[in-house]
Amino acid sequence: MLNPSFPGGYTEIDDTTAINEMNDSQTSNQYVNRPVLNFLENGDRTFLSPADLSMMTVAPSSAEIAAAYTGYPAVVGTERSVRFDSDRQATSSPAIDSRLQPARTRPGAARAARIRRPLGLVPRQSRASTPRLRSPLRVSLMGVRLDCVTERQVISHVISSIKDGKGGWIITPNIDHLRVISKSPELCELVNEATFRVADGMPLIWASRLQGTPLPERVPGSGLILSLSAAASKAGSSIFFLGGNPGEAESAAAVLKRLNPGLKVAGIICPPLGFHTDPLQMTQIGNALRSAKPDIVYSCFGFPKEQHVIRALRHNSPSAWFLGLGGSFAIVSGKTRRAPTWVQSVGMEWLWRLGLEPRRLFRRYIVNDLPFAIRLLANAIAQH
Repeated sequence: MLNPSFPGGYTEIDDTTAINEMNDSQTSNQYVNRPVLNFLENGDRTFLSPADLSMMTVAPSSAEIAAAYTGYPAVVGTERSVRFDSDRQATSSPAIDSRLQPARTRPGAARAARIRRPLGLVPRQSRASTPRLRSPLRVSLMGVRLDCVTERQVISHVISSIKDGKGGWIITPNIDHLRVISKSPELCELVNEATFRVADGMPLIWASRLQGTPLPERVPGSGLILSLSAAASKAGSSIFFLGGNPGEAESAAAVLKRLNPGLKVAGIICPPLGFHTDPLQMTQIGNALRSAKPDIVYSCFGFPKEQHVIRALRHNSPSAWFLGLGGSFAIVSGKTRRAPTWVQSVGMEWLWRLGLEPRRLFRRYIVNDLPFAIRLLANAIAQH
């Protein structure tokens, strides 16, 4: 949950505390902060921006905002998209930009009946600790629709869905993936079937900013495997390790269990080369998944092979979340060293990996990916 700490900014506070404050406030007075309601009624607004809060004489607390929105009826209005300009002042405009697409379109009646949440300031009273992410905006880059979500939002959604018995599929495209996808309409269609497509690569973040539709942050697969495993351990969810080179999946599982003692490993399979073209071996893997009933499946075969494997196996575990994580097993196990944080932050992780494996990666990074990255950024500027 968020609480305004200064004009134009937010700091995180504990959801439980805010909910208790909200409930206490509602008990004493249904409309505890009349200025908030006046602002909403006079402006016909369904959200509060940092700029709105800064104009108030006394900035309301998150509990007061929550209580006000609970007592305030839903307003039927135009769907809006919110973006922050360079000076951090929030602006809103009708969501008509073709590069920003809602994940799914709701019927007008359903929109009218649903109480709008002010920029996520109001927690869900039924499940405050694991809010379900609904209809994130999507940014289109070279035909691939990337979700405007943070790593924390993805993890929260996955854990909530597991509790509800609903599965999904996460893909983490990077610049090399985007280059391959751009040459294959069939592969682009396959990738766009996934539940989430999160940007694993700073060039994609830069392109989204140049295009004027910024993605919130980079969500690398090598980081997601660590954070999601930690969340799964706390939630009691099980993980199946599928793929990688011989021994890598076992080593990665051992490392993650050491970091998260309560982690449940549902199974580990490292199939031989060519297994995906052998119906018998694919059937055996499907039977193993059906028997293990994992909540999460890490699939590490490299792109795009792992995506085809996931599509073929998902029906065996419809309530599980499948993640295509490339070489993450090698990174977690320590076989491949990950770049320092500062190198990742400036978008030079590819250069770090090139230094580690120049023979294997020179053609991919320098000959193929670098010209495509220039093309991607130029196209983003043209689309702005």
